[in-house]
Amino acid sequence: MTQEHAVELRHLRAFVAVAEELSFTRAAVRLRMTQPALSRTIAGLERMVGGALVRRDRRSVALTAAGVRFLPHAHRVLSAMDEAVRAASDRLPVLRVGFTWGSTAEYTGPIVRAFEQEHPDVVVEIRRYDDAVAGLADGRTHVGFLPGVPDDPRLSSLVLAEEPRVAALPADHPLTAHEVVRLADLADGPVVINVVSGTTTPDLWDAGRRPQIMVRVRNVDEWMEAIAAGRGVGLTPASTGRLYSHPAIRYREIVDAPRVPISLAWLRSAAHPLVTEFVAVARRTRPQERG
Repeated sequence: MTQEHAVELRHLRAFVAVAEELSFTRAAVRLRMTQPALSRTIAGLERMVGGALVRRDRRSVALTAAGVRFLPHAHRVLSAMDEAVRAASDRLPVLRVGFTWGSTAEYTGPIVRAFEQEHPDVVVEIRRYDDAVAGLADGRTHVGFLPGVPDDPRLSSLVLAEEPRVAALPADHPLTAHEVVRLADLADGPVVINVVSGTTTPDLWDAGRRPQIMVRVRNVDEWMEAIAAGRGVGLTPASTGRLYSHPAIRYREIVDAPRVPISLAWLRSAAHPLVTEFVAVARRTRPQERG
């Protein structure tokens, strides 16, 4: 690749905007450029990488398989450049803290507050990402609060607490008449699972007693609405029930389900300089385990 045909940051920013907006119109507005200019930028990037990254027709925009693979690398480069510029300037350092959904919220707030008290010269940005590792994999975040322990060799983690599981039931479900339920009680009907960042898998049940129907959703909002609509029951850390109320959902403790670890995770290599301090604060201030 010659210098005059090198990929530039403007190409990456254009691609990321299209990938996140899934619309050339919205991406152009976000980037404050015209749609024809945006289209030319994406076309130029595709010529340089040697293949299509975006599939576009009159009704929809989607990433190709190559585009999906390219996206985390684009995020990582842009994040690294932003950090480099900030480090060379007089601006305050930024630590980006990610979370996947509300089951970690009871832990995120107190630890972030404790860190900010000890490091008032650091800007802490808290961001939600609906992916398994809260934006860590592609550099969008520096540390992440996760339900479960990440099964990713790139990440280190610290368990903050272990929570009991509860069942999320439609309000008219027969099991709402009980104070507690068992896994076997939930095996006969459909189970709603968050396939992106959830903690429920068929492996929770014995091999011969697993639910036959799994309703798959991609975030906690879809999960709650599917349960409220009576499409199935859900399983979740107990903190979800404390944080997410819904007039059409009732929560009941599951007495025989394994507990869910709530973890803080970070990249093993090329970690942000402040990650060590944040982990130390988390270790000192992690909350008492709830029963």
